[in-house]
Amino acid sequence: MMKYIKKSLALSTVITKNMMVNDPQRLELLKERLKNRFGVPVGIHMTGIPLAISMILAIFCYAMSQVSVGMLLFRWLGLPEYKVLMGVFFAAAVYCVVIMTTMLLTARGSLAGYKLHLVVIALTGVIAIVYFISAWFSFLFVAVNNYTPQITSVLGMTFFCLNVMWMNSSVFYRSIALTLHNRVWRKQLKIEGRHMAGARH
Repeated sequence: MMKYIKKSLALSTVITKNMMVNDPQRLELLKERLKNRFGVPVGIHMTGIPLAISMILAIFCYAMSQVSVGMLLFRWLGLPEYKVLMGVFFAAAVYCVVIMTTMLLTARGSLAGYKLHLVVIALTGVIAIVYFISAWFSFLFVAVNNYTPQITSVLGMTFFCLNVMWMNSSVFYRSIALTLHNRVWRKQLKIEGRHMAGARH
């Protein structure tokens, strides 16, 4: 369970540690090691699409519970309910900025960015699970006339489960290996550029 997510985290940790050198030859060995991970044939993992899919699924999962959670929060804080939509819009904007930032950091091979992306997904999942339990508890024990919470809670859980399955796939793992390879490559090019500049002087 969570095989490829664990492998992605382990690989990111090892590569981040091993690339803290200024030897282009050692960095070349790291690149070759990573090439064996993501493979030579061109596929979806070479495009950046896997990360984008994860981000979109996270946003859809978050959106399913957003209005109901917003209403509950506003009632708890004693705020006027007519301002809920404004609060929902603001929260959605912040969430999108956060999830896009973690996606971009992960795409650049950042271990911290990848960990943060997983944390955001996990927190989104916790909200979806609590919302699902609450919606179906109301359905079973309280008279309800509106079934929107039950429908959206099922959709939210579906998007969350799909996201976890997607991030735990070999395709996503290979895309992480590619982002790490590109990070090592950028560092290698930077070092070689400094050496060439020093040689000219």
